[in-house]
Amino acid sequence: MASTLTHRPTTTMAQSTIRPESESKAPASEASARGAAIYSQSWLLVIYDWWVLGIVSTYAWACSVPDYTLPWFRSNVRKGQHLDIGVGTGYYLAKSDLSGVQVTLADLNQDALDATKNRLVAAGKVKAEETTCILHDITRPLPASCPKFNSMSLYYLLHCMPGPVPAKTAIFSHLKHNLTADGVITGASILGKDVHHNLFGRVIMYFGNRGGMFDNRADNSADFDEALREHFHEVDTQVRGAIFLWKASKPKV
Repeated sequence: MASTLTHRPTTTMAQSTIRPESESKAPASEASARGAAIYSQSWLLVIYDWWVLGIVSTYAWACSVPDYTLPWFRSNVRKGQHLDIGVGTGYYLAKSDLSGVQVTLADLNQDALDATKNRLVAAGKVKAEETTCILHDITRPLPASCPKFNSMSLYYLLHCMPGPVPAKTAIFSHLKHNLTADGVITGASILGKDVHHNLFGRVIMYFGNRGGMFDNRADNSADFDEALREHFHEVDTQVRGAIFLWKASKPKV
């Protein structure tokens, strides 16, 4: 959905606002920071839903959000604690039933966190004082203040992360420890390899990778599937157009 994520301030679960707790000694990678910076532009947050989740997803990736990725998201949000990583504009959460769900938002970009939280509060989906925001680099373990989550989501995030598939999926080695035994982690990502890209899709891929928004030319479903099975006992994956949809449960810890 959005940017890769730098651990600076974090929150306790009793607080809804970001509170400085510690500063990471290692900054986000240049590639991660470049991708995240794009989401600081307010105009992008305004047009993201229409352009990326509407036009591009449907006509470039051949994977309609209302038909595929949104139902996939909704079916994998569990009551209890939910962590959304790489929040974008909060579209998926805003379009889902969040009754009984305690939402935590994690992203590298403060603008995206603010926009998403404000959107959810305005829509009556969450209460501001009960929603936690974490400014965090997801390549590192989550803050110790985080609970175990009943569900996690990473939508349109992995293709933005720098490096080959093993570098991206290394995040599961620590995220699985923050998932409850019966919890589920789910996501969607744009593949660059072993799928058909139409002309529109190839243009988006070219400029996305050249400009630093994407790093997914070598991303393929087989490598993602293998990595997920390394960390989880139950894995369900499918490819719709150029989009890899996945969910995993029963973490191997």
